[in-house]
Amino acid sequence: MPIHQLTQVGRTSGGVVLPKGELRALGLVDEEGNVKDQPVRVTRTDEGTWEVSVIDPGDYPKAEV
Repeated sequence: MPIHQLTQVGRTSGGVVLPKGELRALGLVDEEGNVKDQPVRVTRTDEGTWEVSVIDPGDYPKAEV
């Protein structure tokens, strides 16, 4: 099982890099090799455990400007 590094994102968040090969297999990488803009839900399932779920963009309400 690969180990990934938790990194600082901005001043108030942390992030984990997801393997591009895994994202590509899900159709989340475009023809140029860039990760597509895609809503995801991150749910804490237990202490120290999170689940990342891809959400259908059609089911995700657009933010009002």
